[in-house]
Amino acid sequence: MSEFHKEVGTLFGLSEQQSAQLEEGLNQLAQDFSAAEQVDDQAFSEAFYQKFQQLALQSGFEESDIEPLIGVLYFTEDHQQVVTYIVPSYYNSGGDREMFSDTYQLMMDDLKQAI
Repeated sequence: MSEFHKEVGTLFGLSEQQSAQLEEGLNQLAQDFSAAEQVDDQAFSEAFYQKFQQLALQSGFEESDIEPLIGVLYFTEDHQQVVTYIVPSYYNSGGDREMFSDTYQLMMDDLKQAI
């Protein structure tokens, strides 16, 4: 059983295969974001968030599980960075500011502490 499956998959009732698919997809999203030339563009943000949403749904999540998933991922060392890409992309694409607000606040607090 992978560490990711233990930390994330079991919390959401995913199979090991679904967990592996999700983890692989998150790693790919992080690479895509890092390789992008312009990440603050609304069109990029919409496409990026849509890729994440599609990955989550294909991995066995319901729409209502996405916000809790983001919260859990933020506390996993290997995937915290991708959350810092996903949440702003959601907001930049016009998403509801109430969604992910707790995680966003943690991100801002962590950023202030790092400065």
